[in-house]
Amino acid sequence: MLDPPTTTSGPLAQLSATVARSSYLTPDIRTWLTRTITELLTAYRKLHFPLGTGLIHGDAYPGNTLWDGTSVRLGDWDEAATGPRELDLANTHQGVRFGRTPTAIEAFTRAYGHDPRGWPGLPVLIAMRDLHTLGSFIRRADTGDPHATRQLEHRLSTLRSGSTTARWDIF
Repeated sequence: MLDPPTTTSGPLAQLSATVARSSYLTPDIRTWLTRTITELLTAYRKLHFPLGTGLIHGDAYPGNTLWDGTSVRLGDWDEAATGPRELDLANTHQGVRFGRTPTAIEAFTRAYGHDPRGWPGLPVLIAMRDLHTLGSFIRRADTGDPHATRQLEHRLSTLRSGSTTARWDIF
């Protein structure tokens, strides 16, 4: 079995720790996740980020927006950091898993003013985001939450099959 990455901060660090201490995950799944995390972090470290670094939200999706009827603000700043700006764009493009339509992605891309779909790093960041979303479901499966367990198994199954468009539940 591969050792989990040893960093305590940075991309996928929290997930690595969750995988290492999970009582729910089987040895096979733990090995697959650890190997996949390591492969993605290796690919991530080789990326060139055309937008540079800056403030990123880290979890920018419609569920973390606050509307007052005329304007919108981002909420839930728990994952805010300084990093490659493409990280927040990957979250938007990963949203197909949660029902975001091609029309919505196109509108966002136009409004943002940068289209990362031709950038070779986007699939790496989307795959990292896919893995990141497993953390809370692993922790909840560890406590016996049946909904989290079902959703975790579904996400793991679709990830291991290579599906990049399978629909996932939000909660």
